[in-house]
Amino acid sequence: MNKFIHYFLLLPAVCSFYFADSQIIAEDTSSQAAFFAAKRFDSKCNVGIEASATQILKKNAGLNLGLNLNWVINHKFVVSAKYHVLTTPVNIERIIAPEKTDTVLLQHHFAGLGFSYIVFHNKKFSLQPELVAGWGSASYNDKKFRKDFAVILPAVYGIYNASKYFRLGIGLNYRATIGCSLNGLKDADLSGIAGVIFMRVGTF
Repeated sequence: MNKFIHYFLLLPAVCSFYFADSQIIAEDTSSQAAFFAAKRFDSKCNVGIEASATQILKKNAGLNLGLNLNWVINHKFVVSAKYHVLTTPVNIERIIAPEKTDTVLLQHHFAGLGFSYIVFHNKKFSLQPELVAGWGSASYNDKKFRKDFAVILPAVYGIYNASKYFRLGIGLNYRATIGCSLNGLKDADLSGIAGVIFMRVGTF
């Protein structure tokens, strides 16, 4: 009987310890917070337009115009969805049909996903190395002849952080195509270096 009374008297102390421990566990929920609600996670988004003066057909020049949507994580890490299209007339007749004299204009599109890191994000000028990979297409005669292929675009940008919601920049990239073979048109014809100018609007 005395032993039972002894355990009975200890019960409140055990319960107090249990509820105190439970309270500590219940309050420490920071590690269980949703990804987007984490205190150290900052998510921003911006859109950009860019123009690229690019090498094409080895010795020719062309102009690509593009759009991109950028997700910025903690002001440094960037995931981008990109699309650009060749907007200047590029005659490929001498490659695909050298015996003819007609003009054959190249159509080229690209869409890809990019990953980059912003260096000096809190300064007036930033650097941003980037790697983009995606899908490209080359076609002519209103897409009667068409070839899809892979594209890899390493790039580096210099950015002027003009304001809280606006950025301007310049950069260099190299377009490497893999798997393009279209009636004499090859990877080397669509690969080349480019100079880029761009602007971005949104949050950073």
